[in-house]
Amino acid sequence: MPLRSLALAVLIPLLTACGITGNFRHDPGYVDFGSLQQLDAESDFGISLGPLPLQIAKWVTHDDEEVGPLLRELRAVRVYTFEGIADSKQVAAGVETLRVELADGGWLNVATVREGEELTAVFLRPDENFEHHGLAVIIHEPGEVVLVNLIGNIRLDFINGYMADLEVEAPQIVIDPKTLQALNRPASPASGIDP
Repeated sequence: MPLRSLALAVLIPLLTACGITGNFRHDPGYVDFGSLQQLDAESDFGISLGPLPLQIAKWVTHDDEEVGPLLRELRAVRVYTFEGIADSKQVAAGVETLRVELADGGWLNVATVREGEELTAVFLRPDENFEHHGLAVIIHEPGEVVLVNLIGNIRLDFINGYMADLEVEAPQIVIDPKTLQALNRPASPASGIDP
């Protein structure tokens, strides 16, 4: 059994008892997804890993050179996916509202990637010492939304690793640690990266 499957098999039974709703709401890295967290969709999936499940995952993967470092400095992980959304206009408005609220709340929009009708927005929550306490990723395409919130010390060089490990399909994003903006990459006519 692959290590990731074993870790998930151990973690899933603990999820309902170890959610983060009460523990991290006042943490600077926590994102309130508001109405987007309760969309009317044909299928939805949500996972909230608080301190205990993450500690178990860290213990299970401590020798794994790829997964171990990704989990080491995280305190909580939240992922929500919605497919077959009934009201696409409501979702588009909700996504735009969330982006504005994050920016107004001190989150840095480090990357916005548009490919056709798909939008991926990445936000970081830095403090005055430029340590990053949270990562928020919003992926929106017609009929589908993925919301990711990582709470803890976010490593810029691990952003793609975080997404891959959570099995979230997101474009490859490299953040310049000096400017805290996505580095330019070749873009096809149907895609682009907005700072």
